[in-house]
Order: sequence, then C-alpha cells, then structure tokens
Amino acid sequence: MSANGGPGMNNGGGIDRSREQLSSTWARQVVEAIPIPMFVIDAEHRVVHWNRACEKLTGVSQDSVLGTTRAWSAFYQNSRPVIADLALNGSRLEDLERYYAGKYRPSASLEDAWELEEFFPRMPDGGKWLVFSAAALYDESGVVVGAVETLRDVTAQRAAERAASDAALLLSEIVQGSPVPTFVIDAEHRVTHWNRACEAILGAPAVQMVGSREQWRPFYPHPRPVMADLVLDATEGQMGELYADQLRPSPLIAGAWEARDYFPQFPGGGRWLYFTAAPLHGADGRPIGAVETLQDISKQKHYEVQLKALARQDPLTGLANRMVLEERINLALSQAARHKRLLALAFLDLDHFKPINDAMGHAVGDALLVELAKRLLTMVRASDTVARIGGDEFVIVLAEPESREAVEGVMQRIIETVRQPFQLDEHCVQVGCSIGIALYPEDSDDHGSLLRDADAAMYRAKTAGRNGYRMHARQVQ
Repeated sequence: MSANGGPGMNNGGGIDRSREQLSSTWARQVVEAIPIPMFVIDAEHRVVHWNRACEKLTGVSQDSVLGTTRAWSAFYQNSRPVIADLALNGSRLEDLERYYAGKYRPSASLEDAWELEEFFPRMPDGGKWLVFSAAALYDESGVVVGAVETLRDVTAQRAAERAASDAALLLSEIVQGSPVPTFVIDAEHRVTHWNRACEAILGAPAVQMVGSREQWRPFYPHPRPVMADLVLDATEGQMGELYADQLRPSPLIAGAWEARDYFPQFPGGGRWLYFTAAPLHGADGRPIGAVETLQDISKQKHYEVQLKALARQDPLTGLANRMVLEERINLALSQAARHKRLLALAFLDLDHFKPINDAMGHAVGDALLVELAKRLLTMVRASDTVARIGGDEFVIVLAEPESREAVEGVMQRIIETVRQPFQLDEHCVQVGCSIGIALYPEDSDDHGSLLRDADAAMYRAKTAGRNGYRMHARQVQ
C-alpha cells in the first residue's frame, strides 16, 4: 500500500491483489499492534481490519464486522456512511456537509484528510466523545484500494472541560448574584469577575475592570496592591506595612486575611470598608487566583464614634461627663504639681431650677440646661473643663489659673452670666447659681478631696443666700 498518489479506478486482477495486500497477515499484525483504535475498509467498503483497541473502545467485536459493510453499526443506530466511507469516495464536501455539517475540519496531521468530533450515545459507559479522522489508501499505481479510520476517545477531556466550564459558570453566577461586593482575580492578577454590587459601591463598571490589572484604581489614587493581590502572592510582610494594626488572619478561611480601612475617593464621599481576601487553588493545590469581598461599615464606624462620644459626654448638654471629669482633674493635678501652679475646682448648682422644671415641664428644664452649658463654655478657656455630673449640678476645672483672685473673677462673671434671663421659645426664665470653690495645693491634693471640699463650699454659698460663691473654709463676698 502507498499514499503517494491520487484516487483512481481499480479493476481486474488489481482489485484482487489490493484485497490481498489489505488483508495480509503482515498488515493485520501491524494494525493489531497499534494501540490507537482504528479500522480499515477495502474498495467495496468492507471492513478488513478492526483492531483490539477498536473493539475495546466501541464494544463491537471483530467477528461482528469483519467482511461486512457494517462499520456504521458501532457508531449509529441506522445504516449510514462513516468517515472512512466518505474518504474512500473522495471526501466530497457535499457528503461531509450532509452527514457531518459543522463538525468537520481539515486534519492537522494528514494531507487531504478530515477530522471530526462527535458524541456517540450508543457506546459503552453511557456514550463517548470521539475525535476521528480517515484517509484513503492507495496502491503502487495510485489507485484507491481502501480507507483507514482512527478514533480517539476524548470523553474524559470533554468531561473535564465541561466541569471546568460549569464551575466557571457557577462561580460567575454566584459572584454576580451575590449582594456582597465581590471581585475575583486570576493567577496573573487580571480581574475575571466584578459583580454588580461592586460596581454600585465603587463606581467602577465591570466592562472597564474585567480583563485589566487595575483593581487598585477605585480604591487608591496611585497603583498599589489590593488585598487580593497580596493574598495571591502570599506577601504577609507587605500586608503588615500597608494595613498595620487593621490587619488580621481570617478566623473562618485558611490563608485568608481581613482588614478595614477608610477610602476617601469613593463616589458620594469617603467610606469605611471591611474587606476579606482569600486565595483560590487548583486541583493540584497551586494558587490560581484570589477573591475579595467588601462590606461598607461606614454607618457602623459612625455609630462607634457616637458611642465613644456618648461614653464621654453628657447626653443632654454635650459637656464632659463624670468619667472625663475624673481624667481631666487627674491630668490637671499632675500638670499643676509639675509646674508648681494653682488648680481650681468649682462646684456649681443652680438656684430656683426645680420650680421651673415642675411648673413648665422637663422639656423647658432641659432646654435651659443646654443653653446654660453653652454660656458656661464661653466663660472658660479651651484648657479648662466644664462637666455636668447630674441634674442641675456642674463642675468647672480651671487649669493653672494665675491667682486666687483670678479664680474669683471667673466665678463672679459666671454668676452674672447665669443670672441673665433665658429665652426658651415662648418662655423667658431666670435662675441663679451657687458655687463652691476648692484650690490645689492650698485646700486638697487629690481629686476626691477637691470635689468634696468644693461641694461643701457650694452648700455654704446656698445657706448664705444663694446666687454667690464661697471658697473652701473661707467666706468671700
């Protein structure tokens, strides 16, 4: 047999000789020794070889097809040409279109041959995907004497491809359908998924992001790795540099990291984000990408700030509360001792506040306290402290006043300011105040004693007729 000629006619003794060549023991041994599933037909389309690899693949024995024109029975339910039959007939395009439309392509390894791929549901194990090709066989004179068809089982490959495609589709549907802002990068740091929630929070459309390596752009003004990049490259050192004390390993996902940060350049204003990035691994365990999810925690951070403020502020007036007052007194005492300066602590209690509260209601009383707090703040320096410790009681800390006389001057001005009428909507009310004053180091040297001494002095001011002040253990007009 030879493949160095074109198709031609065969007749007479040439046919018999060609049959002998095709079916010779030598030819049969060669075909059987080849591990590739294959079969050979002669010029009359009769099967002359059907090797063991072909038997195993198709589940059809040699005995059932040798000497017949039923090669088709291994592949199809009804009689029709196989590709070897078409090759024997010259592989006419009209025949290829009729039987294999859209499935054939030129063979990459054989000249003037065609390669096809098709699924055969009647084959063992629920059917098989086969890639098959056929070529005509020629004798020494270039006459077509038969055709050979080879088969390749690609079922496992197609199943793997389908599984990968299904997995990719599932991942895409999960990412796109998630209300959590999510994006995915591949092993080369290209964005492969950028869901609608991500578009909404970051203002960057997927059409611009997918396929790019610019996942940093919505977050930062200049190129730098995002968390997904760092997780993919396992660069924990750089994570620490970029996120400092905001970084921690995920308690739920191995190899994942979490952080929080403020991003000032987002659409509609800056946002606090909590973000988690986890590596994605292939079947062999190697990293193939990373996924990052984002959570807007701006409201949470706002509430945290509010809670911290509430923990240190009087909720009605916004003045310092008892906790902050204690801190400020201790700090002022420390500074006064270090600088050998005075410290004044004044205890202020309103006069005639309860009748207003009872007669006009708590809303008016509260409004008065708010306005009073504003007045008191205007009477002291930024380094001083005004605190409300309950009801109509206030404490004023004057840090390092120049003298006792300076303290008395401040208290006298406060009394005059408090005495001025308060216009509260349709109500005009007037109150006074009694103030007790204790000094460091003259009277006491700790905050507890100073508070007690100032409180005692305040009660002496009330006893003396209200609307005035008293120094600890010393009466001053």
